[in-house]
Amino acid sequence: MHIIAVHQMQGEESFLAKELATALGITPYEAKPRVSVPGGGPAVVARFAAVEAAEACAAQLRAAGFSVIVLDAATEAQGQAPLIVHRLFLGEHALEVFDHQGQTLALPYQTVTLLLSGIGISSTTRIETKKERKFSLGRTVATGGLVMSKKKQVVTEHSEEDRQPFCQLFASDCPPLLLRQASMDFQTFDSEIKPTREANFSWLCAELRRRCPSARWDARLQTRAGQTQLLGPGLAPEQHLDLAIRLIALTG
Repeated sequence: MHIIAVHQMQGEESFLAKELATALGITPYEAKPRVSVPGGGPAVVARFAAVEAAEACAAQLRAAGFSVIVLDAATEAQGQAPLIVHRLFLGEHALEVFDHQGQTLALPYQTVTLLLSGIGISSTTRIETKKERKFSLGRTVATGGLVMSKKKQVVTEHSEEDRQPFCQLFASDCPPLLLRQASMDFQTFDSEIKPTREANFSWLCAELRRRCPSARWDARLQTRAGQTQLLGPGLAPEQHLDLAIRLIALTG
């Protein structure tokens, strides 16, 4: 699957929607959500199975004045994986991180270009089946009062949502660093350690923003609405959050 995204959009939204609609062959009403994303994008506007169709669409969009990114989702999935951080030390001039295998990396604060904050959302559905007895007037009358109830199977669907905050750091000449609230060891915070995992992670993100003043802070992936707005209606955030992260990293 080949993804077409537009970014760096500037100008009046109704005009942009009309231009995008003309290039894509859709209505301005359908195009408006794609040009209303915060920061002028990125926003996924089209998907194609064939690369030729994707390139043709990209050419039309560029001719209409849009800045365009074309990504092969399969290739991106095989790209550079982030280093998942298990614990870290906040040094005076650099961040020292360790993964679960003990691999270590020192990252000077001034080299960090992007701090991308978000929430990984996964949804599960649980089906519960119960058998209940309910009073049956018809059966009671038919049996002279001997049978007063009947069994009924009741099926209930329970939807549960798991939300896991994360922060991904991007720097030049370095793999992305992925900090997950659920799997980090906060014991290295010493006197700064907080009573809850949530409080520790919030403090860490705030401290990273303070120590990396030249890094861009991006929090649009902290809500499912923000993720859906970037990816569009055809790409579920539960399956394509990595693609959203990649698009933000490329357009920073």
